[in-house]
Amino acid sequence: MAKHPLRQLHRYISLIISVQLLLWTISGIYFSFNKIENIRGEQYLIAPTKPVANTSLDLIKIDFDQAKEIINKKTTLIPITVEIINEPKRGSEFRGRELPLYKITSTAENGQKINVYQNPYSGEIVAIRSAQWRVWDLMWGLHIMDWVDRDNIDNLLLKIFSFVALFTSISGLILFFYKDKNQNYV
Repeated sequence: MAKHPLRQLHRYISLIISVQLLLWTISGIYFSFNKIENIRGEQYLIAPTKPVANTSLDLIKIDFDQAKEIINKKTTLIPITVEIINEPKRGSEFRGRELPLYKITSTAENGQKINVYQNPYSGEIVAIRSAQWRVWDLMWGLHIMDWVDRDNIDNLLLKIFSFVALFTSISGLILFFYKDKNQNYV
C-alpha cells in the first residue's frame, strides 16, 4: 500500500531538518546556562573601563608598555604580549570594532589564555575574549547558520530552514491526528 504523500514528504524533510533543529537546541541550551557577563569577560574587570589616556582626536597612540599597565590596573589578568591590529579580518574576535586595536594576549589566574582588545589611543578595553567566548561564538554561528562571519541573522539559509521547520512541525501535528484507514500502524 502506498503511504500518504504528506507522510512521505514529512518523513524526509524531518530527517534533513532534524540536524539543524538539534544544533538550535544544543546552542540554545548553551546560551541559557551561561551568563552573558561571563561570556563577555566582565569577571576579569576590576573597574569599569573608561578612556584613560588620549582621546581619539589626539591621534597619539599609547605605547605597548602603557597598554600592558592599563590591563594590569583595570583587570585581574596578566598581560604578556601586545600587537597592533590594523586590518579587519572576517569572522575575527574583534569584528565590529573600530580599528586600529591593540590585542593584548594575557593569562588569567587559572592559566587560561585571554585576549584583551584595547583602543590604542584612549586605552579603553573594548573586548575581552576567552575560550568560553569562543565556544559561545561557535554556538552562535551554528544557531544563526552563519558559519563564517557569525554576525548575519538576516541570512536566507536561516529563513528557509525556519520555514521548513515550521512546515515540518505543522505537518507532524496534522499527521498525528490524521488516521489513514488503509494504513497499518505498528
